[in-house]
Amino acid sequence: MSSMSKKLLCATAICFAASAFAQSYDLPLIFVQTHGQTLDSLEKKNVSIRLLDNGTNFASDSAQGILLNAGMKIRGQTSATFPKKGYRLEIWDEQGQDMDFAFLGMPASDDWVLHGPYVDKTLIRNALAHYLYQRTGRYSPRTRFAELFLNGEYKGVYLVEEKIKRGKDRINIAKIKETDISGDELTGGYIWSIDKVNNNSTQGLDAEGFKSNGGSPIVMRYPKKENLTSEQLSYIQSFVNNIESTCTSGNMGESGCASIVDFDAAVDYMMHQEITKNTDAYICSFYMFKDKDSKGGKMQMGAPWDFNLAFGAVNYSSGMDSTGWQIEVNAQTMSMGDYFVTNWEKNIWNDATFQEKFKARWEELRSSVWHSKNINHFIDSLKTLLSNAATRNFERWPNLGKASGMYDADPLTSNTSNGENNGGFGGWGGFGGWGGFNFGMTMNGYSEPTWDAEVEHLRNYVMARIRWIDSQENFTEPPEPIAKESLPTKKYRFLNHFSLEGNALHIQSEQGGTIQLIDLNGKELYKKEIPQGNVTIELPENVRHKAWAIRLNRSMQTR
Repeated sequence: MSSMSKKLLCATAICFAASAFAQSYDLPLIFVQTHGQTLDSLEKKNVSIRLLDNGTNFASDSAQGILLNAGMKIRGQTSATFPKKGYRLEIWDEQGQDMDFAFLGMPASDDWVLHGPYVDKTLIRNALAHYLYQRTGRYSPRTRFAELFLNGEYKGVYLVEEKIKRGKDRINIAKIKETDISGDELTGGYIWSIDKVNNNSTQGLDAEGFKSNGGSPIVMRYPKKENLTSEQLSYIQSFVNNIESTCTSGNMGESGCASIVDFDAAVDYMMHQEITKNTDAYICSFYMFKDKDSKGGKMQMGAPWDFNLAFGAVNYSSGMDSTGWQIEVNAQTMSMGDYFVTNWEKNIWNDATFQEKFKARWEELRSSVWHSKNINHFIDSLKTLLSNAATRNFERWPNLGKASGMYDADPLTSNTSNGENNGGFGGWGGFGGWGGFNFGMTMNGYSEPTWDAEVEHLRNYVMARIRWIDSQENFTEPPEPIAKESLPTKKYRFLNHFSLEGNALHIQSEQGGTIQLIDLNGKELYKKEIPQGNVTIELPENVRHKAWAIRLNRSMQTR
């Protein structure tokens, strides 16, 4: 047991370890009280949540945080077996109905994910992956780091993520109603994924989706299977099957595959799977969506999800090798039962028009938003943001320098410590053909002795990966980004938006206040009072060409 969980102090009906009670925290804090209930993977339990986001936070101030009612359960398949759990949250009103809420300043919704990095000892793989996809101009879940207390016990660093779903701030496709059973109204919108089936489901795939003619397990994400009319289910089954047959027929042009699949979206999605070297690519957590025919109607790949095992994290499926196309690797090594790289994906990948688009898009992104300097700046900013929190996380979960994975916790037994168990997780045998498959089952391909070394290992891998793809596309990176990146708007409580154009920092703030720029060691580089509204500041010399985090009063973002 760590020092953070030995001696408890109680305040405002929540108990804290003495060290946690006195500790200051520079990330937002999430306090969850389960009221004596044990969390599992089967059903959401009614919990109380307090959110504290004051820049510098203290556990003793938990009663001052925003109070929420929510449903909460353990999430994940493999990750549900890890000692550090991930969770799904559904914000509820007083009557227990879904309620939209701007969680930690992100666009309001009722559904949220608390991802607890455990095997990923950099803590940042998912944040980096979503950052890269967002820079293509397409939707990827927004994220924010926080630290979690469950029933007073410190649980470490978590990444709060938007759950992939339909909505104007997420996948912005048409809402389909039960009465939409014919004509253009029937044609969208839909979201589905090729995925692992929920092994806790009593009916398996039949309860969640269907198997395509080509054998892929299709999980319906919007609408859920139980909310589809018979007409809608028949339509989306026919559409998916038509993709399989058309895109394997040999006609890849506008009269064939390209008439029903958006090749530009496919380029961005598959390129992202390749730059991240995602070992799960194309076989699970593979989301797709379709809007109404009157709004384009083609299938688009995305949004991306789940990068715990990406960026050289694991030693199977050539995961640690920074060379090679992952679609080709997975087509050879990851065909297990229902999970395989489909023929229609391989045909798109091998199509000459697709490859021409891929090459042009790679040059465009690598010259600008995916330039190595922009990627390095983002990694540096996360190191600044997490430098103190990472120390606390690994005091709580001391797995640095050693392999971690499924066998850190027995999937067949319950872990009831502090109100949690594994929800009856039955191992890999429930994955429709994955039974008996064994990854070794430590899921680290390497183990660095410190958090800083883990992050630098990741950085070096990413740089090696992009250089290899450069060599395949005959591309030479320019010395500087051709276009300076502009971070997307994120509505936080104080700082709404900022962007950098040359040495001009453009800031949009709804309240104004004191702005600070902070370097990698937490040292203040610059401070200035600004009014509310739009402000432009010329960066001083000591800030230019450095990575920094920006803080306005109580809200921090990174550059």
